[in-house]
Amino acid sequence: MSVVASNATGLVARRARRAWLLVFLSAFCAIAIATHWPNVHVGDPERPPDKIIHFIAFGGLAALLWQTGWIKSRLALFAAGIGIALVDEVTQSIGVAGRQSSVEDVVAGALGVFVVVAGTWAFAPMGGVAANLRQQRRRVAEQFVFSRAGPWLSLLAAAMFGLVVMMPISMLIDSEFPRPNPLQAALVGAVLGVLLSCIIMLESLVRRTLSVTAQKPRCISCGEEALDGATCTRCGAETDLNLFIQWPDAGGVKFLRLAARPLMLGVGIVLAVTAVALSLGALRMTFGWASTLDALLHGRAYGMTSVLDLTLVGIAAACAVRSFRKRSARLADGASDYCIACAHDLSRTPVATEVYLGKTAAGVSQACSIGRCGECGAQFLRELPRA
Repeated sequence: MSVVASNATGLVARRARRAWLLVFLSAFCAIAIATHWPNVHVGDPERPPDKIIHFIAFGGLAALLWQTGWIKSRLALFAAGIGIALVDEVTQSIGVAGRQSSVEDVVAGALGVFVVVAGTWAFAPMGGVAANLRQQRRRVAEQFVFSRAGPWLSLLAAAMFGLVVMMPISMLIDSEFPRPNPLQAALVGAVLGVLLSCIIMLESLVRRTLSVTAQKPRCISCGEEALDGATCTRCGAETDLNLFIQWPDAGGVKFLRLAARPLMLGVGIVLAVTAVALSLGALRMTFGWASTLDALLHGRAYGMTSVLDLTLVGIAAACAVRSFRKRSARLADGASDYCIACAHDLSRTPVATEVYLGKTAAGVSQACSIGRCGECGAQFLRELPRA
């Protein structure tokens, strides 16, 4: 009976965490220096982009802190992120010329942290044994990627490309509005460009790693192609070879069906909240509470509108991703009935005699076995009845 191996303490995992730690510390020092440099004024003094900067900076720090593995709880991540933003803001007013503390800056940073926490919730493990094994396989592939310098350089190049392309496009779009703010538009465009290009590059690197390791499995501890069966001849660690199975993916029309409802959910959240915000303007002439709330919303510091808009889009995107991953997990867990690749009925297809002890995303152990579709040859996992 085989057991899912853990890569939490292997050399590959440690290298990946060290790389993320280096990036986090570098970003932390850069932000601390930038926010405490005396007499710095960015952009138009009447319309400064500092709220957007705080949203991006402290949200980014929270994301990097999560990747270091220092913090395991989303609640602790939220508290740590707000703590960093609060300490940074308070220390600016202590003996730093031209700097002062602002509650709005702390709120903007906290909202950035909140969006990142929502993102960690969206990508949390979910589903049964089959879905969890797929997710484990991807996490191992990501650790292989982040443990080497080459992929990091590829991500850096992709980030620079996205920044160079999206900054002028955002500024051009912003110039068409009645009161353009080129610097704020450049910041938002740069972040969107970096995120989009890095996501595309990371997906390419992970998919390539998944394909390569399916042909030549690696030790999940040291990362070397030195496996003799399930044992590494270099470090002696045991590796679960089921982590390198090339599971079929939903493609074409099936993928569009999976993504359609989550996409509508995300768009619906944005439209619903926008409709509520717009209705306050119409209700303020009739109801006192609506007038008070509308006055609070319109009386906030410059730039908070953009921060709230980004928060709304971030939360809607997190809900959409969570919904998509739930639907994908259900599809993976039901793959023992119908083949994901060719939709062949697998209910009568036999599985291997070897028992595989897997775990669901909730940590519940479950005996399973692996079979192969008689039509297309794609592999599937079937949970065995409990004794």
